[in-house]
Amino acid sequence: MATQSSPTDKAVLLPYLQSGPRRAQVRRFATLCRVVVGATVLATTVLALTRLSVTPYSLLTPHSQATAGPGTPLAVQLDEADFDWFALKPSVDIEWAPCYSGLGEQCARVLLPLDYDTPDGPQTAIALRVIPAADKKNYKGTLFVNPGGPGGSGTGFIGRAGRNISRIVGPEYDVLGFDPRGIGASTPSARCFETDSQRKLWDLQEDRRLLNLTDGSVDVYRAREKLVAARCEEKIGGEWGIAKFAGTHLVARDMLEIAQKLGQEKLQYWGFSYGTILGQYFAAMFPDKVGRVIIDGVFDAYSYRANIWETSLVDTDAVINSFFHFCHEAGPDKCKLWETSPSQIRTRYLNVLRAVETEPLAIPLADPPLVLTRKHLHAQIFGAAYKPLAGFGLVADTIAAIESNNLTALTALAPKIVDPTECSCAAPNQPWLAGSEAMRAVECGDGDEQPFDPQAFEEFYDRSLALSQLATPIWAVNYLSCAEWRVRPKTRWMGPFEAEETANPLLLISPRYDPVCPLADAQAVHSRFGGAGLLVQESYGHCSLSAPSLCTARHVRAYMANGTVPAPGTVCEVDELPFIGRTNASNARVESREDAELLDAMRGLSQALPVSNWR
Repeated sequence: MATQSSPTDKAVLLPYLQSGPRRAQVRRFATLCRVVVGATVLATTVLALTRLSVTPYSLLTPHSQATAGPGTPLAVQLDEADFDWFALKPSVDIEWAPCYSGLGEQCARVLLPLDYDTPDGPQTAIALRVIPAADKKNYKGTLFVNPGGPGGSGTGFIGRAGRNISRIVGPEYDVLGFDPRGIGASTPSARCFETDSQRKLWDLQEDRRLLNLTDGSVDVYRAREKLVAARCEEKIGGEWGIAKFAGTHLVARDMLEIAQKLGQEKLQYWGFSYGTILGQYFAAMFPDKVGRVIIDGVFDAYSYRANIWETSLVDTDAVINSFFHFCHEAGPDKCKLWETSPSQIRTRYLNVLRAVETEPLAIPLADPPLVLTRKHLHAQIFGAAYKPLAGFGLVADTIAAIESNNLTALTALAPKIVDPTECSCAAPNQPWLAGSEAMRAVECGDGDEQPFDPQAFEEFYDRSLALSQLATPIWAVNYLSCAEWRVRPKTRWMGPFEAEETANPLLLISPRYDPVCPLADAQAVHSRFGGAGLLVQESYGHCSLSAPSLCTARHVRAYMANGTVPAPGTVCEVDELPFIGRTNASNARVESREDAELLDAMRGLSQALPVSNWR
């Protein structure tokens, strides 16, 4: 059964939807990054929430009777491991069913057109998972969340973070996670391997050398990307293959369709990392449909579409260098690498890297046994830069154990340094948890087509290396993935990522130093959307969630309550630092029980930080 298309003004969007295989003329980046004069001025009047056209307790909301199909109640499944997404019958109308914890969460699979230009053609079934609002009397609608990626599961994110997000935005909101088309429990899936075990065996064959320009490793990495690209072209790249219909502009349209099926005329949204790209697409395509829209850990959509990778690393080394600073500030009781200056700690760290590069370290009793290489250590500190509170301690413990050749400690640490691999020939009980090639399908399909050119790659690698020597050998693989990708989407969004006015102002949030989404990107995006607010969090790490901040939580709550955006120049301090722990000023900032609740929720979110595919 085909879905009914929403009354989107196709005449407005059509000039910007590029149909393949035509390629739009590539515009120079300086032109792409034009700004709207005066767009940084905040709106003097904020629309009241009552103008968001929210329909509370509609028959289509998650508060309605849950069924798995007409007249077929679905029993509550209490255990997360037991829940079967594919037991839910997909439907054009959203039919909620109890799921997972049984504590009010509801799930559904909604059918949408794979191609909105062919509404009677094949469909995609989008997985939805919602925590209903606790305060039904003051109900304000449904907040969509996206954890990043591309490739991150929104339904999984709800399981990890949904209740803490609800505590921050307020009990008047439903909090809904969805798996974008091709991802997680949404079907068809963007998977190019026969089984998850086959993919894991393939991953085990990855070159243990760091990617660099001098030892032939580029040829090996390219060959691997060519193989994956060829498999994906065969598996998901046909006429109606999901790789041709996984674009971010289509996901933005999906969100609008789902919101309208829930009785809401405007979208309410909190997107992290790649989720900020999705937010920019939505606000540019549907400025009159913007409700409360937060983009957090902002990456510039112009850079994303142009496949400009190195700008992501502008602040990476600032975050990595904070490891040495905070270790020193914390003292020897809290950091095993403590020295009398940050520079001495850095020297110790780099000495270990060089030693492991010369002589990789065997950990024979690890499960499974492990040979630790320099590549592992690069990946470890780059990953820790995303969430310093959780990751920096592990880096210090690892380096200290290598220095002392403490194999007992390294054996215990090994599963945290490298994810253990278990292979099973049996089909997985939860196929929606299997890995996928969604990142390539989305990111490479959204981006300009740029076939591999040796000189261009060498120039890119050198520019990236000048920004971060530790992160570049890991990050640069993204460039090769898209250079070898072979499936072009049917359509792309080629319009501007800006709007002089949106129905409600956007809220942008950015750490001072983010390892892959620099503050400069947030500032550029902020200038393009009239009336938008920008909140800078004085922290290191990826997205605001990487460091708990009561100040940030208060601003999010105020924005969700009444649309208030921070005044220009607003900066929020954090309440917890790597190695050091809770700051002395934190207790003084907690003035009420609500403050304590907000800060506790932010601490919980820092453990569920969205990290997917290095973005």
